[in-house]
Amino acid sequence: MAIVFKQFNSAQELVDYLNDIVLTKNLPMKVMGLAGLTLILTAGTVTFVDATGEGLTLVQIVTQINAVVADAVALRNYGHMQSPPQGQVALIKAAQVIDKDGTANSLLGLSTAADVTIGANAVAKTDIAQITSDANGSRFSVFHE
Repeated sequence: MAIVFKQFNSAQELVDYLNDIVLTKNLPMKVMGLAGLTLILTAGTVTFVDATGEGLTLVQIVTQINAVVADAVALRNYGHMQSPPQGQVALIKAAQVIDKDGTANSLLGLSTAADVTIGANAVAKTDIAQITSDANGSRFSVFHE
């Protein structure tokens, strides 16, 4: 196998890469248009509810998904400063399949072409040759098969 070299701006970003989590696209702090749309996972279907019609915050999106599939998602920013502020929803529960037919997929930046299994391409510990960080702990690198 070929050796892969990757660099990251945070330890969390490195860990997420190694675990092969799935990220949404960068989303604004309030997402409009999710009401009534679905995210279909192996363990259940999330139908987003926007009771006020004012859009869903990233925290509300995470809460609604985790209400259907416990501990399935988290918020990520990886420390990047964006203006206006943005974030990503990280789908972190390994072996969950994100169905391509979820009606919220396109708005969230998830695949509409093929189902995606979270963690399917995770890097095994035995395939990691080296992990390093700079002296400040602000840049991380990994070599792996």
